This record gives sequence, C-alpha cells and structure tokens, in this order.
Amino acid sequence: MTFKVLSYGGGVQSTAMILMIRDGVLPKPDLIVFADTGSERPETIALIENTIRPIVVEMGIDFRIARSHLGALDEYYRNAGALPMIGMRHCTAKFKIRPIRKVIREYVGNVRGVKAAEAWLGITTDEAQREGESDVKWIANRYPLLEMNISRQDCIDYLDAQGFEVVKSGCFMCPYQSGDEWVSVRDNYPSLWNRSLSLEAAYFKKRPHRWKGLRYDGKRLTDNLDSFASSKCDSGGCFI
Repeated sequence: MTFKVLSYGGGVQSTAMILMIRDGVLPKPDLIVFADTGSERPETIALIENTIRPIVVEMGIDFRIARSHLGALDEYYRNAGALPMIGMRHCTAKFKIRPIRKVIREYVGNVRGVKAAEAWLGITTDEAQREGESDVKWIANRYPLLEMNISRQDCIDYLDAQGFEVVKSGCFMCPYQSGDEWVSVRDNYPSLWNRSLSLEAAYFKKRPHRWKGLRYDGKRLTDNLDSFASSKCDSGGCFI
C-alpha cells in the first residue's frame, strides 16, 4: 500500500487542503510534513503552531517538521557570500525537497524500484504549468486540487467561509517578495530586516563587482524601498 504524504507549504492552497481533509472532501494522508527553512515568515510559523498542528493532531495524522542539515537558509547564503536569486532553485532543492524526502524515507525505508510514497502537492488550476512528475522513482507526485478543478481563488473562498485568513508563505528574505511584503518585513520585523541587510552586505563584500540585490527588480534593499512598495512579483518560483 502506497504511503501518502501531504507536503504542507504554509500557504493558501495547502492550508485549504488540510481543511478539506478535516471536512471529508479529501481522504486522510498518512503524514503531513512542513519544510522549515529556518527563515520562514513569522506569520507562517504562527499559523502552523497555533492552528494547523492542533487540527492535524486532532485528526490523528502524523505531523512532522523537516529541516535541512545545512541550518537556516539565510545563514547558509550569508556564510557563502551569496544571495537567493530568481530562477535558481537551490533553496527549494536543498531546504525543502531533500529534507521532506529524508522524513518520508524514515517512514517507508530505503526501497528501490517501486512507488513507495505518494506526495500530495497544493497546485491549483491557475498554476497548472507547475504540475510535473517526481524526479525519483520511489515517489509519485499527485495534485488533488487539480483533480478537483480547484483554483487558488476557490481555496481562498473555502478558507474565508470558515473564517481563515492565510498570508502568502515564504522566507522573509525571498527575492520573489512583492514590494509591500518587503516593507512589511522592514516595518514589522526589524530583526529579520537587519538579517536581510546583513545578507546583502556579506554578498557585496565578497562580490563587489556585482550590482543585483535581493529585490526582484535587481536593486538593493536600501534603494528607495518605499517607491517599490506597490510592486508585485507573480512568478511563483518557490515550490516543491
């Protein structure tokens, strides 16, 4: 029997999936796992600890936090004098996919040549281009929301109907963030803002000939951030 795992990302779609499991719209998986990069936005961690984990525990489903052996994501880049960049999937591979697969291995063992696990991913119809097969033989990807023809807005409506408000998940120093999200980090989480600034500083100290900073428009965080506030990036580059 294939081991079923919901890969929980802390965002709108995967949170809606957990409520759908609770409500009987989706069947129960064997495991729900969240990959904590060590640099997650505080709102996401609060949602997990205060709301999601209690719901999952009440349903009798195992809930695990997966973490990379490399430590916190921003520290990893800072120590290397590097920056996360749009179009590069190092963050996803090293800090999400591999830690989650390590946890799944602990459940299914080191099997070969068979589909030992089924990974449920929260992809909706408006981003169907992200659907793809697993690159390892022992895991099969499954997309329950696509199977039910559900959009991101459908998920938002489902959450709203039950009084849930879920902010966009992601790391506090993610280059895919909108201008408003960067301003939110600066104004509401000064310690995280300073960690972001130190990340850029370490990068430019090691690579003074470079000019592109953390912002998705290529500029540095200190370059007139308030004028950048209403801008938005919809590329959705970080996923499992």
